[in-house]
Amino acid sequence: MASVRARLRKTIRSMFYISAVKKLLETIPVIRNVYAPAQRTHPIDRIYGIDTSGVVQVENIHPDQSLRSQISPYVGSQPSIVRRGLSALGDIRDYVFVDLGCGKGRVTTVASEFPFRAVVGVELSAALAATARANAATIAGQFPDRPKVTIAEANVVDFPVPEAKLVFFNYHAFGAELMAKIVAKCEAALASGAQPHMFFIYYNPVHAEVFDQSPAFVRFYVEQIAYDKSEIGFGPDLSDVVAIWQSVCGSAPTPHHGADRTIIRIHASAAGLAQ
Repeated sequence: MASVRARLRKTIRSMFYISAVKKLLETIPVIRNVYAPAQRTHPIDRIYGIDTSGVVQVENIHPDQSLRSQISPYVGSQPSIVRRGLSALGDIRDYVFVDLGCGKGRVTTVASEFPFRAVVGVELSAALAATARANAATIAGQFPDRPKVTIAEANVVDFPVPEAKLVFFNYHAFGAELMAKIVAKCEAALASGAQPHMFFIYYNPVHAEVFDQSPAFVRFYVEQIAYDKSEIGFGPDLSDVVAIWQSVCGSAPTPHHGADRTIIRIHASAAGLAQ
């Protein structure tokens, strides 16, 4: 009997996530609370007609057990926070933007609002990469003058670093070991002379120490950024930390105050700033 009840609950729950049912229930103030914040259809999806909402657990991203321990579930970034981070960089017209672990492509969508030379997403999951490509095609159809968005299905440590001025982005998608490999890859690219300058935007910088310990990078910006009012209720918090490093090679003095403030690891999946 218990197994029958469990199957029934699972069936009923799955019905809540049928697209047409979800769209209807999300319009009802009390009933829409059945959806966890990250599962609700985010305003950016309604604005652009794309699909970047929801949570994808690690076991559904890649079957390799050794990789699962070094990656995080997919949850979309808050667009207003990404925009604040990108705006902090200044003039980026000569830069290529690369989102490492792009998921469904919410950040690459936001990055396409800025005048980058090109926008690239790198994603391990074939299913997520396919969704990101579909979203990129939707945006390109609506805004043909925006930078082209390309989605590469690859492990981030195998992805070749473009020979250009770069802005890397990561929303705490990886564990400390994988982040260290990414930093080492960046260090090697900078040492080769192929990259004249590099920014690295780390949204929720749980493993900030891997950049702080690198002789190839210096702090550029650190801020606790509040969600836009329209985004409250579509994520687990009300604000998030964004830290940006720039390469020592080609670096310029930062115009931002507080870039050296202490970033603390609140728990395994969140970072904050010391008060």
